[in-house]
Amino acid sequence: MKTRFYFRLALIALAILIPAVLVRAQSAPFRWHRHSGLCRRALDRSIWQRQECLCNQAASATPAAPESQNAADAKPDDPFAGVTAKPSPQTEAEQPARSWTQKFFGENFGFRKEIFLQVDTSQDGDVASRQSVGFEALKKFSTETATVASFDFQARLVRRDNYIPAIDDMDGQLRPGWAFEYHNLYLDLYNVLNPVLGDAQRGKVIGRFNFRAGHFYVPFGLNLQTDTHGTVLQLSNERNFGFERDWYTGFWGAINKSLNYDVYYLAGSGYDLRFKGQSGLGALRISLANKYSSQYGLEGGVSILGGGRLSPDIADMERSQNAAANVDANWSTNPGGFAPNSTIQTLRFGLDGRYRKPVPTGLLTLTSELSRGRDNSSAVSMQLYQAEYLRASRRWGFTTQYRRFGQEKLGAESSIIGEIAWYFRNDVANSNVHAIRLNVERQLERITGRPGVVVTLQYYIYR
Repeated sequence: MKTRFYFRLALIALAILIPAVLVRAQSAPFRWHRHSGLCRRALDRSIWQRQECLCNQAASATPAAPESQNAADAKPDDPFAGVTAKPSPQTEAEQPARSWTQKFFGENFGFRKEIFLQVDTSQDGDVASRQSVGFEALKKFSTETATVASFDFQARLVRRDNYIPAIDDMDGQLRPGWAFEYHNLYLDLYNVLNPVLGDAQRGKVIGRFNFRAGHFYVPFGLNLQTDTHGTVLQLSNERNFGFERDWYTGFWGAINKSLNYDVYYLAGSGYDLRFKGQSGLGALRISLANKYSSQYGLEGGVSILGGGRLSPDIADMERSQNAAANVDANWSTNPGGFAPNSTIQTLRFGLDGRYRKPVPTGLLTLTSELSRGRDNSSAVSMQLYQAEYLRASRRWGFTTQYRRFGQEKLGAESSIIGEIAWYFRNDVANSNVHAIRLNVERQLERITGRPGVVVTLQYYIYR
């Protein structure tokens, strides 16, 4: 028994000592080069990377037979010992010069296609349809180190048959039948002060002074941050001002790490660029920086807008129909009404916010826009509240919205809206959308006419 015990003890001792001796023998050259940068980085790598490092260093300490004259002349400490120069490849054939059209459309150019089909019906049985095909083209102009400008153009070729004032087509009565419509048409210039600043100053003002000119969302409320081009549900600007887009020019950028700004002069004419006596509008918006949206799901800001704008054509039409039935056709006898293309002295103060909250089965988004002000001598107010749920799969969701616009001497318009959406495609950036939406608007108050119900079915592709 004692013999077996001592025999087993000897085997255990050999099993411990032999690997220890081998590891010590292998680690000697590694410890000798422990101050080299190569092996200092290798200490943080995995075991197989350390072994590879050991083998490379062992090869440099005792190099094998040289493969070339360069290898033979290398010093023992040369980390590139044993490495032969790779023969230079044959010169590639020169690329043919590209035309300016190939450069323009082949570099930093995005093109999206759109198909839009919509049917609206009212409680009276009226039916209206709208079909369109469209596109959006975005071109960015860049140097080797930075993007200096971008240009965006979004348009549709639309066919309308009959008309029902759905919330996403308030001005459609002006363009019956076939019409070519432009939506976005603007140019952005980035960091416009760079040409007059030194290198040190440029680094301090990156992203602070950008210039925009063209036709885009009115810089009031959340519309600058929300693309409602292809949705049935809209935000409050179109009802608040008579248009959601206008022609303007001005600056935008970052005030600091927490706040952004937008400051513009607007023509105040809406869809068409025209001046018929209006002074135009000045607008200022201060909003939360993008980091609050990405980190906390929070967006928001305060806005102020004031000046002279043209009366909205769609309101003119509604009021003219009402005037023909109820009051004298002379606009001066219509209390609170505005003559076609008359100037409205406008003032608005606005507060808005949006909060996105992940829930166990999806994403909940709460949105609100509030504003007060005056149109000429009449006090006006606008409020919008919206709650949206999107399933985690991003395949379906539902939304409800309440909106109310009130104007002194005229009354108020309010609606509650429900919508169900099914998505075949719905990426996070909204750059690839394929959806069917069913929207039901229950009108609670109307300035002209009686409240009713409008049902909208929409099919939309954008990719």
